[in-house]
Amino acid sequence: MIVEVALPIPVERRFSYSVPPKWQPHMKRFLRVAVPFRMRSLTGWVTEIKAEGEHGIGLKDVLAVSDLFPLVDGTMERLTYWASQYYITPLGLVLKHALPSGHEIEKYLSAQMDSCSGEPPMAMKKALASLGREKVISLRNAGSLRMYNTFDGSPFEPLPPTRESMRSDTPGNTLFLGGIESRLEYYSSLIRDRLAKNENILMLLPDYHQTGNYFSRAFLEKFPGKVLWYSSAVKAKTRMETYFKAQSGGGYLILGTRNCVFLSICDLGLVIVEHQEEDFYRNEENFRFNASTVAIERARLVGVSAVVGTASPSTEIWREAEEGRVSVVEKGLPTNRGFTESILEKNIAVYDGLPKELTETIAARIRESRRIALYTPRKDYASYIRCLECKTLFSCPVCHAAFSYRKSTNSLVCAACGRKSPYEEKCGQCGSELIRFSSIGAEYLEEHVRRLFPHVPVARITGETPKKELDLLKKIPADSPLVIAGTQALANMYGFTVNTLILLGWEELSRISGYRAHEKMFHILIHLIDALNPEEVRFFMERKRRADPSLFLDVREFCREELARRKAADFPPYARFFLVDVKKKNEKTGLKTVNGIKNMLAEIGYTGGIIGPLFQKRERLHWRMILSGNGDPLYRLLMGLYNIPDVRIEADPLYL
Repeated sequence: MIVEVALPIPVERRFSYSVPPKWQPHMKRFLRVAVPFRMRSLTGWVTEIKAEGEHGIGLKDVLAVSDLFPLVDGTMERLTYWASQYYITPLGLVLKHALPSGHEIEKYLSAQMDSCSGEPPMAMKKALASLGREKVISLRNAGSLRMYNTFDGSPFEPLPPTRESMRSDTPGNTLFLGGIESRLEYYSSLIRDRLAKNENILMLLPDYHQTGNYFSRAFLEKFPGKVLWYSSAVKAKTRMETYFKAQSGGGYLILGTRNCVFLSICDLGLVIVEHQEEDFYRNEENFRFNASTVAIERARLVGVSAVVGTASPSTEIWREAEEGRVSVVEKGLPTNRGFTESILEKNIAVYDGLPKELTETIAARIRESRRIALYTPRKDYASYIRCLECKTLFSCPVCHAAFSYRKSTNSLVCAACGRKSPYEEKCGQCGSELIRFSSIGAEYLEEHVRRLFPHVPVARITGETPKKELDLLKKIPADSPLVIAGTQALANMYGFTVNTLILLGWEELSRISGYRAHEKMFHILIHLIDALNPEEVRFFMERKRRADPSLFLDVREFCREELARRKAADFPPYARFFLVDVKKKNEKTGLKTVNGIKNMLAEIGYTGGIIGPLFQKRERLHWRMILSGNGDPLYRLLMGLYNIPDVRIEADPLYL
């Protein structure tokens, strides 16, 4: 018997192995098997059983079968194949991210043999230790061994790995535009209907600790005993209990973050994606995918509706709506409120303190016992450090991005690669101690507000703020003065309202977010208003960089205009971008690889869709190419590049 195995490595091809006689009776598609690969052992997935017989001539043998049963059901088979092709990622890397560990599942299983029917089931770990994996698999395939989950003792049988046919009556998808209260009401109505039919609902949320907790509490009150969580942020035991319940029957609301989109679920009746436009759905590991996009495709494959709920739709979903592929329901958008602008005449540098206009506004609101939220796009003390003598910008020696300064640890931090260095108060180029910090962040705002208003509680909210600090913040009485300074993380603080929302430096997003800059400004502004529900919104902007807030507060008009600009430029969502990275140890082999890729592109007639035209950037023997286009010839070529060493492909990169 010969099998094709997908390995969890950045190589597009599958590898053939011969199956020893003892494992042949147990071999099934999508079982995990241990195989030899380049002087080591790797665990991969059987994607095809190619031939019967004892051995393949010249092929290495499968070493062992790692799983009691395939972890891929029919839906996951089709979804992982689709994700592999759409995101130009080898199937082995997709499966590695998408599936839970087989040993993690076995930890919560017990086994009972027919010959021991009068005895209680034994832990699967004990059964494997006493009988051996081969014997346990043999008994299970023969029907002589039954499995139970250890949570409630009910029988467990995994969903079958068969190729399911698509339904012909797939219902349409819906974009629900509304504020948080309207969305909760709408979701609850849909969930109640599906639970009544004993169906399962999959709901994706951008994060667990803030947005996730808010929705979880709301749904637990409405649907007690029906809400489950599947996320890497929850304890393994809680996650695995959800795994078993999702496969054993219907009638659950399954909440989760990115990896939940690949959870096997029987009787799936509805898919909901909250905040589909959030970058938090983007996975940044070896398999770079967008979970909200995968969730919508999963709904299509299963033949159920997908509902996208938000106050600020992405350009991708709005295009679907404009072209009639998604219906739009609108209720209670939170943008019908006024705003005030204060124009600052000069750039805000760290040593200049806070602008007078800003401190006067904060002082006035504190006298009125108001809650104030200060938004800034940066989290550290300052984002640029420059020598005033030689004009050198402090930058990362690895990726050359600008260093930011983190005062709490007196360190320099690279936002691009995460490198940290101790801060020495002198220039590394000329030795001068005349250093200037600029572009202030949340850490700077917190320090200066505390200094100016020592009698008022002040907090800093970023993506790194511990949950216990957030919980303490919510215990402060609503009628007491409070100032919180933070980044985009403020937009996840649902259930915590403020009286005044102040945006300082919001307009700077127009030059730091690439072609998605205006869309990023739009999402952050609307999310902040949606989550914090302020009575007033104030903008403090530099005159030379001023952006008109009114252009971002009309949701429909903003989406129409942004799509028109994207279409004219043939940018996403009307085309796709692909980032090709080439990293080599020497220039000769690097240039040879780059020129080879150019020739491959020319062979398929690909010339007009290259951004730059072909953009090369050499930094420590590092070349980058940005390609634009659609279509199977380009997709096949890109997937084939994985067979070239030291080449990486990223589909739909966030920042260009």
